[in-house]
Amino acid sequence: MTVAYCSASSPAPEEAVVRLRADGFRRIDVAARLLAPGRFTRALAAVPGVRAVTEPLADDPRVAEPVAARYERRGM
Repeated sequence: MTVAYCSASSPAPEEAVVRLRADGFRRIDVAARLLAPGRFTRALAAVPGVRAVTEPLADDPRVAEPVAARYERRGM
């Protein structure tokens, strides 16, 4: 397992994949810690050598429902 970043930090996902391949890994899946779909999820899916990317966390009711409840409590 390794960590990569889609934004200002490094390594970028592309760099991480190159390193993993150099270490002999061939099946590379990404456990994305992103809340919603968008630019970063599309970018991760486009990284050469990545087999699969997890869905954004907001799609999980265990994340979405507490967030929605918080807005409801505020009358939003």
